[in-house]
Amino acid sequence: MRSYIINRLLKPKYIKIIKAEGYPFTIKIKNINILYEQMNNYKDTKNILCPSKPILIDNHALKRWNERVGPIICLDSLQKSLEIIFRNCSYRIDQLAHGIGSIDNDIVFTYENTEKLFRITTFYGRKNLHPSLNQVQNLRRYNLYSNEYVNLALTTEEICRQNFPLIPKEMIHFQGRITSYILEKYLISNRKLPCFLCYSKDNKSNDYYSFVIDLENPEEMMIPNNVLYLLNKLGYSDFILKYFSYHNPEKLDRARSKALDYYMTSMHNGIFFH
Repeated sequence: MRSYIINRLLKPKYIKIIKAEGYPFTIKIKNINILYEQMNNYKDTKNILCPSKPILIDNHALKRWNERVGPIICLDSLQKSLEIIFRNCSYRIDQLAHGIGSIDNDIVFTYENTEKLFRITTFYGRKNLHPSLNQVQNLRRYNLYSNEYVNLALTTEEICRQNFPLIPKEMIHFQGRITSYILEKYLISNRKLPCFLCYSKDNKSNDYYSFVIDLENPEEMMIPNNVLYLLNKLGYSDFILKYFSYHNPEKLDRARSKALDYYMTSMHNGIFFH
């Protein structure tokens, strides 16, 4: 009866899965507030720096990461993490100028883009810690033509306080009739249930919208029906029922009534009801 109720609640007119992937190399995030901060970093996916080429990070770039960006990480882990972001989360990469890009509108790097390779040559740092990086082109010219260099290194304490760029546990790209979605699943420390970050785009108006789904707090916000449908497919039917009990209890009551009618009719006709 439970599945019948949920099926009546969620009836998408059209939904198509474009891509669904999971990433074993992921890091739990400290708290859900990090996802709310991440919502503002969604970029138009037209600006893709490295859609398919191999990505190379050398020891010099790693050294600058561990001095200027943080947290401290080994070369193999940094390589794997950025490959996931560049290949699957291109909306988080922005091209600031020729040869200069940023991750999450914060971490500034330089690169060389050849026919066969995308090479990250160095990391300048984080814009939120060094506002001068908002004028990175001027800073780069200053470094090239002056004998003085701006000190972009962080203290050991600052390096340790930094959060690594988010790596989702799972990601699903899907679309309805007029809206495209990206649903990212994240694991959070000290929580049993994951949280989701969802990006949506109206394909007619090109309007973008992003929101966080907290499975422990279904009363927080309204969620598009297509997204609820995917959450149910991912196994979170308890959340779906709690969600409708807060946001549309009348519809939930009607679905339960229909399910009970169907159950009684099935029993009368000798049909086993699941």
